[in-house]
Amino acid sequence: MNFTSEEILNYSKNFTKKQNKILKELERETQYKILMPRMISGHLMGTFLELISQMIRPKSILEIGTYTGYSAICLASGLQKNGTLHTIEINPELEKISTKYFKKAQLEKKIKLHIGDAQKVIPKLNI
Repeated sequence: MNFTSEEILNYSKNFTKKQNKILKELERETQYKILMPRMISGHLMGTFLELISQMIRPKSILEIGTYTGYSAICLASGLQKNGTLHTIEINPELEKISTKYFKKAQLEKKIKLHIGDAQKVIPKLNI
């Protein structure tokens, strides 16, 4: 059987859980206010990242490229009780929106946002 990419995408959309309110709001605000909104992970990729994180239950995660925080929120959902996600974003203009949604998702204690060049930030992390 051969399936087109459109059929696979439609199947995925039909059998993926609904996007939660906070992520939906974040995606909408990103689309409305942020340059190059197509860079957001989005619902399908976010759900996939959440699934992987929940299966592995990591103690820590390092994410390079926070953008507006959608994927960070999804990944943080699978962290162990005292786990931490370190996410690095080079663009300081995106800090306000990502931290806003980390708080809305009640993940501000689990997600540590670092602003700067990942090559300079990573050596300073104590993970």
